[in-house]
Amino acid sequence: MTVISRTDDGSVAVLTLDVPGRSTNVVDEQVLAELADHHSALEADPAIEAFVVTSGKKSGFGAGADLDWLPQLVARPDAAEYLGGVHALMARIAGSGTPMVAAVDGFAFGGALELLLAGEEIVVTPSATLGLPEVTLGLLPGGAGTQLVRRWLTAEQALDVLLTGRPLTAAAAQEAGLVQEIVAPEDLLAVAIGRARAAAARTTRRTDRDSSESLAAAAASRRETLAPAAGSAPDRILGAVAAGAAGGFAAGSAAEVAAFLDLAVSPTSLALRHLFQAEADIKRRSRSDGAPVSALGVVGAGRMGAAIAATAVTKGLQAVVRDVGQDKVDEAHGYLDQVLSRTKASPDKRAAAEERWSGTTEWEGFAGADAVIEAVFELPSLKNETLSAISGLVAPDALISTNTSAIPISSLAPAVSNPGRFMGTHFFSPVDRMPLVELIPHTGTDPATVARVAGLARSLGKVPVVVADVPGFLTSRVYARWLIEGVRLLLEGVPVPAVDAAAKAGGFPVGPLQAHDEASLDLVVKASITQVAEAVMTDRLDVATVRAALEKLIAAGVTGRKDGSGFYAYADGRRSGANPLVADTLGVTADVDAVPADVVRDRLLYAFASECWVCWDEGIVCHPDDGDVAAVLGIGFPRPLGGPYHWADAVGAATVVARAAELDPVAFPVGARLPAFAADGGSFAAETRLAVPGRPA
Repeated sequence: MTVISRTDDGSVAVLTLDVPGRSTNVVDEQVLAELADHHSALEADPAIEAFVVTSGKKSGFGAGADLDWLPQLVARPDAAEYLGGVHALMARIAGSGTPMVAAVDGFAFGGALELLLAGEEIVVTPSATLGLPEVTLGLLPGGAGTQLVRRWLTAEQALDVLLTGRPLTAAAAQEAGLVQEIVAPEDLLAVAIGRARAAAARTTRRTDRDSSESLAAAAASRRETLAPAAGSAPDRILGAVAAGAAGGFAAGSAAEVAAFLDLAVSPTSLALRHLFQAEADIKRRSRSDGAPVSALGVVGAGRMGAAIAATAVTKGLQAVVRDVGQDKVDEAHGYLDQVLSRTKASPDKRAAAEERWSGTTEWEGFAGADAVIEAVFELPSLKNETLSAISGLVAPDALISTNTSAIPISSLAPAVSNPGRFMGTHFFSPVDRMPLVELIPHTGTDPATVARVAGLARSLGKVPVVVADVPGFLTSRVYARWLIEGVRLLLEGVPVPAVDAAAKAGGFPVGPLQAHDEASLDLVVKASITQVAEAVMTDRLDVATVRAALEKLIAAGVTGRKDGSGFYAYADGRRSGANPLVADTLGVTADVDAVPADVVRDRLLYAFASECWVCWDEGIVCHPDDGDVAAVLGIGFPRPLGGPYHWADAVGAATVVARAAELDPVAFPVGARLPAFAADGGSFAAETRLAVPGRPA
């Protein structure tokens, strides 16, 4: 079974990469071995003067190195020598008298792009996307990418690509010099073959864009600006670039190989690759065989409904937005304008999105909707009334969902005729930026409905995680527990800035008290306390005391950022330090030594993680991997830890159980599975996937 086939067009050979059994090409040992064999044969063939590499896949040229192969690679005793051989192959292709031109329709990422960087030219279609995303997986390019990229990009451009992992569109890549021509798909191969012949006729070959001195200076400047942690992927990337600038390709190659093998076994990279693969698995399982949704109705033109509709039309769906007031409909259209401006949509794309969007204060357009998302205020009575109206207007097989962060879906299902087509969705704000959506079936939801709504979520560019219909679902429940821990620490005398600083030290993007301010304290009381904590946490936490503290603050005018006074004081919308009214109102004396900083950090981490572990005992997610993705993408669990379940597996069940007991075994329950894992060596990763949520593991 071969992965690279060859055909000849006169003096130009065409190598087509098409890995059998995969929808997307990946780079592995067989791909590299066959490429080496083909290259040797081409150089030895007097009839061939150049060659083109392209893909046999519709999806693109390639997604990068096969992550399933990576553990086998790094475990090889000769791993360094093997990678050195790969780099030597790239250098041979780059310096060959038989130049290579790449033809790319779709994406070329990571190791797949590295193969192309050894060539002379890259020709793409308008849909192409190119990038080196390894840094987002805690890695650096391992196929000589840190050295080859300087042939195509300036020093600053190369460092941007390597250190951010951000992909380049076809137009951006052409502007940067990474792409030489953009052509229609039907012309791609012919143009690439023509450019290969032209490259063969030239006497010169591609050289570095900037001098070694410029590259070294740029790397030193980035190191000073970024101050990367020692041993981190950015640190090792800068080291490999600097080594190449100082000592040439051989020195840079050796530095890259050593760094790649170190990073590949680091806890951070293992965690990030776990998340990547768990998310990819969710996306694969979310492919629906049911009728696709092309026309979407959205009821409720508030910020959430407006954002759902805006996202839909930017992804190619028709969307009609309904609200009782024309002013709200106009505001929803204004939100679409904001999204299109923020994403810098081209005039053609903007016009197409505008054409797909419509608004109404009546019900025009809903009869033809394939799916309707109800996104009115979080009032059960209003939702019931709205859902009843929707189900009487749309087709009998149209999907209907309610968007909510905590209202039980089963309590709303009776309002819908044919409730098998009904379920809950929980989008995250801002919808056009946040990738997660929770899908919440009730006990009567048809499995085909879940599959179709998952397909709709994917068409909106979301990662759908199916969760049980319980108070707070998964994310609102876990987030409530984390928010509560911030208030508990405050009431024990930990200063507001110290609480949030400890959270950030643990890897959270924001602290729980700042999060209160952003959401508003009254919303936290209504949603996190009333709807979630009082339903499921009173057996282990003094929820009443936390509620009383928040209500006392609200009564004193401490309501959050929107009113300029929260746990922090605000001036012109910007935080200006801890709000002294908080301690005065609650009667607490702030003392930075009240609780050791490492204990504060661990309490916040364990508050979040322990709630997730209990949720698995209750079957709230179908698998711990789903919980990891939801926790990171939806509510800010530290990405470098890989999610609360992966983190527990990585640290070790016995260690986690012991630390939770030290902190407080009642407030930080580890659930039933972790003690069992500590005894028998099990792990969350090895748990059996549930067919549906809501059935205990």
